[in-house]
Amino acid sequence: MWLPASPGGLLSYLVTLHVLRLGSADFRVVAPEKYIRVTMGQDVVLPCHLSPSMDARSLDIRWIRHPFSEIVHRYRNGEDLYGDQMEEYVGRTELVRDGLSRGSLDLRISGLRPSDEGYYVCTVTDGASYGEATVDLEVSATGSVSQLSLEAYEDGGIRVVCQSAGWYPQPEVLWKDPGGQHLPSVSQRHSSDERGLFDVEDVIIVTDGNRDGKWSCVVRNSRLNQEQETSLHISAPFFHNARPWMVGVGVVLLLSVVFLGLGAYLWRRKVLQSRELGKQHAALMKKRDVAVEERDAAHEERDAALEEQDAALMAWRKFLLPHNPDVVTLDPKSAHPELVLSADGRSVRRGRARQDLPDTPERFDTRCCVLGRKGFREGRHCWEVEVKGEVGGDSWWAVGVARDSVKRKGFFFLSPAGGIWGVGNRSGHFVSLTSPPTSLGRVPRRLWVCLDCTQGLVTFIDADSGVEIFTFPPASFNGEIIRPWFLVDTQETELCLRDSTS
Repeated sequence: MWLPASPGGLLSYLVTLHVLRLGSADFRVVAPEKYIRVTMGQDVVLPCHLSPSMDARSLDIRWIRHPFSEIVHRYRNGEDLYGDQMEEYVGRTELVRDGLSRGSLDLRISGLRPSDEGYYVCTVTDGASYGEATVDLEVSATGSVSQLSLEAYEDGGIRVVCQSAGWYPQPEVLWKDPGGQHLPSVSQRHSSDERGLFDVEDVIIVTDGNRDGKWSCVVRNSRLNQEQETSLHISAPFFHNARPWMVGVGVVLLLSVVFLGLGAYLWRRKVLQSRELGKQHAALMKKRDVAVEERDAAHEERDAALEEQDAALMAWRKFLLPHNPDVVTLDPKSAHPELVLSADGRSVRRGRARQDLPDTPERFDTRCCVLGRKGFREGRHCWEVEVKGEVGGDSWWAVGVARDSVKRKGFFFLSPAGGIWGVGNRSGHFVSLTSPPTSLGRVPRRLWVCLDCTQGLVTFIDADSGVEIFTFPPASFNGEIIRPWFLVDTQETELCLRDSTS
């Protein structure tokens, strides 16, 4: 290799070489590892930058909400693009332009809401180069000063209620007796308003044994380490009326007086009431007979409607489900390195460590996905999937179909626009993988995936009830091979392919 003879020439050569390498080197997208915590209603700047620093004004920059794969803000070649922006962020986002020339990709979100909490993915594309980083945003709110009230005498004591509103996340409630000791509550109720803020109502029974003193209710936001405390002084006389034997004696005396006063009146009215009761009884019997006839007729109509509905469901299921379901096995060459496939290729779960597997073009490297080994180009096909382990809750899994050309490397949209037609559970919500997602109600344990290549239809059916879950609008597959598709992003869930319609 040729080197300049003089020291000055050598220095100039090394500087030039360094500049050329910076111009051609790949970049990394860097974000803070620690979460960002902000109080509700404030503005927040989500930090993100390129390493090494470079001018980002001509790049394609996207901030995406994870795991919903929808765009929070997009910037490209000096222009903000709002066409695909999530509705709840319209008018609330801004890419901080001041630092773009230095590689800063910061996003400002104004007026934070509880629904803004979660993960945000900052992605950058420059020709063939791509990078991404994730920012964790936490939102908190401290609620109102708690209100204490005495409601009633109960179980030999006094029922004391503590109420507070406007908390996020769900707060803790602690009770303290006059000695400062914590007390267990007898009931607790939480609810959320239209903004996602929590209201809390907590109840204790103050008994005669602890009588006179100050009682305190502490409502605490453990995330912010903030709390609201309210105290109430209950004096000894309040406990006298809580004694059960005194209440019982008073009730007995009152009832005795009432019965003595009514005795003579009831005796005089006995004959007249007997005649009136006879007439009323006859009228009631007639009304009862009419009501029974109407009820029986309504039941017959309902039973007939249910039979028609069941017949329609069975006909729909027979139309969609073939007599010989397809035997689907999983393609290990496409599986993400953290996915563990069974030996027969009929089940998949997420492991605890990344396996040392070759990074081939057909293998997924970012999304925890795997494809079926066999694809379909024409005809109708159907296969059954059973979800074992955690079905709902915080689990993140999905099933469906994908184009054979679906993106395997880096980030891609989980929707028909990204070559995916599927349904799945996302943090307790069973939804369609559409933009925006559609809530589908109860999470099924077994479901059928039905593909009609000719009509371009993808349908999902509850295998236990035979009820249709969701059907995507007709798509144009253009003769491309369509393959079964599976996603498992939590270790507590396993997806299994079943052999028959049983």
